[in-house]
Amino acid sequence: MKNVSVIGAGFAGLTVSLELAQKGFQVDLYESSSRVGGLLGTDYTEYGIAERAANALIRTTKANDLFARLGLTPSFPLESSKKRFLFRDHPRSWPLSFSESLSLLARVVPRLLLGKRHLRPRPQETLEAWGKRLLGPKATRFILGPAMQGIYGNDISGLSASLILGPLFRRKKKDKYRGLLTSRGGMQDLVDALEKALRDKGVRIHLNTAPDLASLTGPVVIATSAKAASALTLSKHPELSQVLGKIRMSSLMSVTLFFNKAQTSYQGFGCLIPRGYNLKALGVLMNSYIFKDRNKHYNETWIMGGYEESSLLDLPDRDVLKLIAEERFKILGHKESLLDYRINRWKDALPYYDLQLEEVSSLLMSQNLPSGVYLHGNYLSGIGLSKILERSEVLAEQIAGTHG
Repeated sequence: MKNVSVIGAGFAGLTVSLELAQKGFQVDLYESSSRVGGLLGTDYTEYGIAERAANALIRTTKANDLFARLGLTPSFPLESSKKRFLFRDHPRSWPLSFSESLSLLARVVPRLLLGKRHLRPRPQETLEAWGKRLLGPKATRFILGPAMQGIYGNDISGLSASLILGPLFRRKKKDKYRGLLTSRGGMQDLVDALEKALRDKGVRIHLNTAPDLASLTGPVVIATSAKAASALTLSKHPELSQVLGKIRMSSLMSVTLFFNKAQTSYQGFGCLIPRGYNLKALGVLMNSYIFKDRNKHYNETWIMGGYEESSLLDLPDRDVLKLIAEERFKILGHKESLLDYRINRWKDALPYYDLQLEEVSSLLMSQNLPSGVYLHGNYLSGIGLSKILERSEVLAEQIAGTHG
């Protein structure tokens, strides 16, 4: 049996380990912390559950297959979750005026008729610059900006258009979008099921362990953050470490609030907040209107952070709650009494999808990685669990083809 080592037991490490084990490899999975799952996890309270980070996967064929393999019963979104809000003085389903909407159509339709290549981003172009060039300033600020920062956790003035939009222009068979799915008890159920499946297949999981690359034999998958990958490769592969070290990291804070009374003014998936309103929140998820059978009391999750706003994570709980209470009243117009809360602070949690990462991605693609070393993580394939799941399958096939 061939041996393979996987470093990092977040979603990337767990899923690539499962794929490799199913292909007959003896997998050693190393995790520096005391638990597997990385950012994924669920806090259970007497008032309901609070997700520590992501609350679901995009429901692709591979995501459906994963749940089936793990024997997990999926939970699908409520009908109310189809409604989304964008903030412009107050939450709106559509934030543009009639004339602004006509202007947007006048800009986009002719380019679509000529072929979507006419919407292709330019190298080293920010999303903000791309949006203003093709969509106009209003659509860029009130639609593109909040939508993209809701995914990538940063203002579009620094995000790379090529990194984020480039995949849309590559010829590739697309998996039909079917919405979202999660497990009934939250994302911790998925983490637990993955861990059990790995142990059942003989994967050796080493917690509280940070191995030295020089001590490992056989192929190695580094499934950590870019920052951790840079530190891991420093002594044995300094050139690779230097490239990875150029990737800037963003911090993230999720705050789940439980209320005695539900707000019923805006029943939907949530509301995204554009920049320019002197508000720190990137967006709010109305959890109780997304998935059923998961909450005893109405609750919301507020998302804050970003590369330029990492200092927010240093605020004490009372200041975080005060800030959110003020912004919640400005955005939703509500002041319900708080029953309980859970705050999860993730320092340097996500790669900053900026122009520097665009440059680093080009370097990683143009350079051959050291023999037997494979990189995996959300700085390579896009932020999103379904994209990571897809890369886990591709990477396992590659390793099996080379080392099987």
